[in-house]
Amino acid sequence: MDVIKTFHAKNRMDQRAISETMILAARYFGDKIYAHNTLYYFLGKRALKRLMKVFMPDNPDKWEGVTLVCDPKTGIVITAFKNKKWTKKIRYN
Repeated sequence: MDVIKTFHAKNRMDQRAISETMILAARYFGDKIYAHNTLYYFLGKRALKRLMKVFMPDNPDKWEGVTLVCDPKTGIVITAFKNKKWTKKIRYN
């Protein structure tokens, strides 16, 4: 399954060493968060445990904190970044 990404998201993935496999893992195993009229997928510790039951990455610590910012209607990935403590900053509406 291919995930549709914007040009901006592809550039950020290259800059931040986020692979296509990390994007797919965040999409299917990450926690879904709806906030600020945006859909986020967050690959935290719990999501990594779910992922490791199916797939064992070489270095799971590098995968923790992968976050996708998506359009809630189309599911297109707008950007991607890594931040392990990102969910503490979000304010839900």
